[in-house]
Amino acid sequence: MISIIGAGPVGNYCAYLLAKKGFKVNIFEEHPKAGIPVQCTGIVTKQLFKYVPKSKEFVINHFNKVQTVAPNNDYAEIPLEEYLLDRTRFDNYLLNKAQDAGAEVHFNHKFIEFKDNKAVIKNKQRLIHNQADYFIGADGPLSKVAESAGLLKNRQFFVGMQARVRGNFSKHTFTTFFGNNIAPGFFAWVVPESSSTARAGLATRKNTGFYFQNLLNSLNFTPIEYQGGLIPIFNPKQKVKKDNIFLIGDAAGFTKATTGGGLVFGLESAKIVSKCIVKNKKYNKEIFRLKFSLQLHRIIRNSLNEFKDYEHIKIIDLMKKKKIQNILKKNNREFPAGLLFKLILYELRLARFLKYLIISKKKDF
Repeated sequence: MISIIGAGPVGNYCAYLLAKKGFKVNIFEEHPKAGIPVQCTGIVTKQLFKYVPKSKEFVINHFNKVQTVAPNNDYAEIPLEEYLLDRTRFDNYLLNKAQDAGAEVHFNHKFIEFKDNKAVIKNKQRLIHNQADYFIGADGPLSKVAESAGLLKNRQFFVGMQARVRGNFSKHTFTTFFGNNIAPGFFAWVVPESSSTARAGLATRKNTGFYFQNLLNSLNFTPIEYQGGLIPIFNPKQKVKKDNIFLIGDAAGFTKATTGGGLVFGLESAKIVSKCIVKNKKYNKEIFRLKFSLQLHRIIRNSLNEFKDYEHIKIIDLMKKKKIQNILKKNNREFPAGLLFKLILYELRLARFLKYLIISKKKDF
């Protein structure tokens, strides 16, 4: 018996993998349906399709270019291959796969705490004491599973805010904006859903509302819907397992500090935990490669946080070079070790920024 808390994409994918292996799996979700509220931008790399087949059922746009804007409004256009998801459809696609494999989903069931080796779950006014061989927390950045198990200590977050807006957009190009006056410690974005609607937003550690409103004003956008949420900052010291309790996805803090994306790493963590349960392997050992890559993203983010605006301008100017663009297009940015090496090898002027990688180890979030 396996109980998964949270019917987001990572929990649903984990349920699918385990149910397919013959385990009895229950998914408990506090909301009345999957995929709400929407709390992410929805851009993914093609790495996603190693886990889930690409489908028009949930892919609503594709991009062949990103326009990266410097603080002085200069920009580089970089070719790439990325996709935009309808997260509500995607979450439900994976939930349907889990149910088809035999998993059962229980909506309006909110996890409260662990008590006497059972999960206390509230449905309306009724308390259920759920017993299982394994409990898997897939319940987001402020995971109640992690909190009740004592695994949520000292977690830090970016605060993300975005709005769906109307305008005229180049459908297959999304835009990112860098600068300490735009989104200090992160970046801003405009991601088209179509030629007439887009998702515009940013993330910061503090004063997010102030910078978000500045962004909307500067781009002259009128919001038609607001979205947003917390983005956990990966912490290599974060414990993700205790006894028969496992954390995956955002609940484990498995998001890239560079971009805030966590879907690919979340699905990979679901794959790893299912393998550990099926084959009786050690989760902390099997998760090492994933955590190594996330730590590298964290170091890169720390180094970027040291940049002054003129250094952002220099980096973006280098991004105009065809050689750099080809490396960025051909290499996997989810796992960036090889990408970093090639960038510095082929463009030695980037090596001057290595000093920030050293500084970032001493000066963390």
